[in-house]
Amino acid sequence: MLALQDLFASERGLFALVLVLAATVLTALGHMPVTQWQDFALWVFGIYAGAKTVTSSVGLLKRPAPTTAAGVIEAVTSVAPAPVEPAA
Repeated sequence: MLALQDLFASERGLFALVLVLAATVLTALGHMPVTQWQDFALWVFGIYAGAKTVTSSVGLLKRPAPTTAAGVIEAVTSVAPAPVEPAA
């Protein structure tokens, strides 16, 4: 269900649907063979999936990295104090 929502929410997805719908009409009217329609749909949605993957990957790379100070503070607070041995 989320895939359909993503498809309708993006410009690329709507454009891909319009292209496949146009090819479907051409196939129904007999101007395009079914095998050609299958190849066309495969290419259109393959390009759509590839573009979505690239866009998501770039979004992940743009996210700010955690600072070194935050990592050090987290490491120090997670370490338990060492036990103290009694003096002899």
